[in-house]
Amino acid sequence: MIRRLLTHLQTHVQAGPLWWGQCLLCRHDCQQQPLICNQCRDELPKLIQPCTYCAFPLATDDAHCGRCQRERPVWARMQVLADFAPPFSGLIHGLKYHHQRLNGRLLGQLLAQSISPPYPEAVLPVPLHWWRQMRRGYNQAEEIALGLRDMLPITIDTRSLKRQRHTATQTQLTRRQRQQNLHQAFTAKTLPYRHVALLDDVITTGSTMKELTNLLHAQGVEVVEVWAPCRTLDRERP
Repeated sequence: MIRRLLTHLQTHVQAGPLWWGQCLLCRHDCQQQPLICNQCRDELPKLIQPCTYCAFPLATDDAHCGRCQRERPVWARMQVLADFAPPFSGLIHGLKYHHQRLNGRLLGQLLAQSISPPYPEAVLPVPLHWWRQMRRGYNQAEEIALGLRDMLPITIDTRSLKRQRHTATQTQLTRRQRQQNLHQAFTAKTLPYRHVALLDDVITTGSTMKELTNLLHAQGVEVVEVWAPCRTLDRERP
């Protein structure tokens, strides 16, 4: 029995470090990065030539789309990985609704590898209302932030923003309804930062990020970026 166990361990050690574990997408062994194998990582979809303001793909080599040139968003830059589609949509769904918290760690690590400098002084995960966080057991944006912290030397600030009002879920609301739903839903402490990034799981219309960015600007923050693993490309633009 002991000999078989040693042989099994030796085989895995030769194949790679034991702590790599299984890929969260295909369940095969990981090689160079925890939680995802090389093949799945190489096959992940990416946004090609996105607008730096809203992350919508561009047909030309312009930095900004026509809509953002006409009406610039309140934030300075948006950085996301991909469209809200498989396999990212499955990872986010499992994170939010099936307690698959390692999905958040992987999403944060993948996002960190795509972030370009200059880096902010702090990352602020979008807060949940205390009742929703208590029911879920955690904030999915904070789980993604843990993966960011694995890869980037950035402060994760989970205390400065607070959702003071319980709001209806944004999923089925129109852009106008989202804005009304979020009005004065958040508060912020006095912040010692000049440059921050807001972090969420998915960007849809951008209403949440607009509300928070305006709040942070009112608190004296000069530069606000928006980060997320995904943004929806089949909805209204921010």
